[in-house]
Amino acid sequence: MLSKFAFVVIVFLSFFGFANPIKIEIVSDYNPSFGEAPGDLATQLLLIITRNLKNDMKIDFVPASREREWRELQNQENVCLYNKVKTPQREAMGVFVSFPLMAFPSNRLILRNKKFVSIEVSLKDALSMGLRIGVTQGRSYGLEIDDFIKANTDRMFISEGNDSAFRLRQMLVQGRLDGIIEYSSVFVTDFPSEEVLKDISFHAIGDTTATIFGYIACSDSRTGRAAVDLFERTLQKRTIQDLIIQAHANLFLPQEEVFISNSLKSAFNIKN
Repeated sequence: MLSKFAFVVIVFLSFFGFANPIKIEIVSDYNPSFGEAPGDLATQLLLIITRNLKNDMKIDFVPASREREWRELQNQENVCLYNKVKTPQREAMGVFVSFPLMAFPSNRLILRNKKFVSIEVSLKDALSMGLRIGVTQGRSYGLEIDDFIKANTDRMFISEGNDSAFRLRQMLVQGRLDGIIEYSSVFVTDFPSEEVLKDISFHAIGDTTATIFGYIACSDSRTGRAAVDLFERTLQKRTIQDLIIQAHANLFLPQEEVFISNSLKSAFNIKN
C-alpha cells in the first residue's frame, strides 16, 4: 500500500513539477542591466518568444564571454544559449531546439585593400598569400571553417573577450588586419560609409555550407529539456515562424535575401 502511494506521489510531482514558470538563465553578451534595448535581431526574437512563454518560463540574462557560455551550459542545470550553430561537439554539450531562431548566409572572407583576390577563395589559399586573418575565439563559423581554424590556429590572429568580434571589424578598418571572417551584412551595418567600403571586398569561402542556422541550446538536464520543449512548441507556431521569416527581410544583401527566406521556410517545413 505504501509503495503504491509513493508511486502516485512520484507521478503527481512529475506531472506538476513545472506548474510554476521554470527559471532559465540566458548566458550571453547581452546585459539588460545597462538599460539598453538589444540591437541584434537574435536577442529581439528570443525576447518575443519568451514573452509568449511568460506563464511557463522566467528568464534572466547572465553576461559572459563566448567560451564561458558553453562552460555554464555544461556546469549548470538551467542555462540556455541562443543563436548557436550546431556542431557535433556542441550537440554533445547540451540539447538543441530543432527549429532555428536565425539564418545567415555563409561567413565571408572580408579583406581590406586586397581586391586582387578572386571572388571565391579558400582559406588555405588566403593564408598562402601571407594574409593576416582574424577570428574570434570560441565562435563557431560552421563545421568546415572551424576545422580549418583548429588546424591553423598558429597562422591566424585569435581575438578573445566579449566584444572580440567587433574589435576584429575595427582592426580590419584600421588596417591592423588584412582580413576577417564575418557575415557581410554585420560588417556593412557597423561600417556603412562609402569611404570605408571602397577599400573592402567580400569573398565567398570555398567548400562552405550555403546557409547557417542559429539555434537555441539548453542544459542537458530535466530543466533544460523542459525549456527546449517549450521553445520547440513555440517555434512550431506558424505566426512565430512567419514573424521570424519577416524579421530577416532587408537584413542581408539583396542577392542573399531570397535564399535566406527559402532556407527558413524549408527549416520550418512551410510548403506555401
